[in-house]
Amino acid sequence: MNKIHKILLPVLGVCFAAGAQAKVVESSVASVNGRPVLSSEYDNYYQGIIEQYQATAPQFLEQPYAKDMLGKEVLKELISKELLYQAAEEAKIQVKDSEIDNGINEIKTRFIIDEKGQQDPKGADKRFNEALKKQHMSLKAYKNKIKKDISVKKLLEAQVQASVKPVEEADVKALYANVEAVLKNKTKALKALEKEDPAKLREAQLIAAKLKQLTAEQVRVGHIYLAVTKDMPAEEAKQKEELAKKIKKELDGGMDFSTAVKQYTEDKAALASGGDMILIKGIAPKEVDAAAFSLAVGKTSAPIKTEVGWHIIKVKEKRAEREIGYEDIARDLAQYVAQQKIQTAMLQYVNGLADKADIKVTKTFDVDAVIEAEAAKRAAEEAKKEGEKAVKEEKK
Repeated sequence: MNKIHKILLPVLGVCFAAGAQAKVVESSVASVNGRPVLSSEYDNYYQGIIEQYQATAPQFLEQPYAKDMLGKEVLKELISKELLYQAAEEAKIQVKDSEIDNGINEIKTRFIIDEKGQQDPKGADKRFNEALKKQHMSLKAYKNKIKKDISVKKLLEAQVQASVKPVEEADVKALYANVEAVLKNKTKALKALEKEDPAKLREAQLIAAKLKQLTAEQVRVGHIYLAVTKDMPAEEAKQKEELAKKIKKELDGGMDFSTAVKQYTEDKAALASGGDMILIKGIAPKEVDAAAFSLAVGKTSAPIKTEVGWHIIKVKEKRAEREIGYEDIARDLAQYVAQQKIQTAMLQYVNGLADKADIKVTKTFDVDAVIEAEAAKRAAEEAKKEGEKAVKEEKK
């Protein structure tokens, strides 16, 4: 059985004195077979996830207990990783120094672009080392992490991927039939699928939603962004508005849009692409959406105000809505089915490791009480229904 023991308070760092010296033992959020999952590792991982959501889906973080739910997923992921690290170690999987070096070099390629969005291969090492320092991690520790990750990859290739059966065309066609039923709103087929397997219906709905986005009317724009937050002082917010007007005036005067992006945009993640982004009709904020799909190719918008700030866009390319058939997406669906098979097998493998492991969780979340209360409520409702059913049976 999977042994997960929840402790009321997180474990704090403890100082052990030995003569005149003292050593601080770092706190942990869990332990797997006696090995700690360190708080620092959890904090770094968690902070990275939060930053991703702040950049791509800030509205999600505003939902009740959203950060707690993400934290629980991060903790679950770290426990799974530790289980796999230990399994790879037990299997005595070997990793060559050259494999570690290749892994490090691959990571360094992500640091070729500098802070201004320019390619700077010579500065990649410096930016890589700065990133390590920010995470309070030495190069030696990072190499050890890469080594463990490679050993896990080899373990999964041997234990999981090799055991997964090849995808058959019948599986792909069956999935396409479900997706097509959603796209064409075939009510009868959808009701039958929901009755047969609700999970397959949800899967088809998600894929169909993605296909609708990919085939919808699209526009590629250059984007300059100036952030305005709700708590920003009025004077500072006004300065952002004036700056947006100034940028527009410079663009009208002949300034190159890409140059303006590099000089002014506050969307640093977009610098590598020169500020270019693909907008799908109906997805972007309504103010930006309206401008993007009404402007002609080559035209630049006036400053656009949204809830998150000011935007100036230049329409660079448009693509009309298009239809797709089975042949267009058969290969992608086959890859999806194969990946799902691998993920299912991987989950079963990790669950098998967890069932045999001694796992203790010392990290608590406010949402835990909410989840437990909801579970108790559902259990009470089920018990009530069973009781009412038993009374009806007795009356018969």
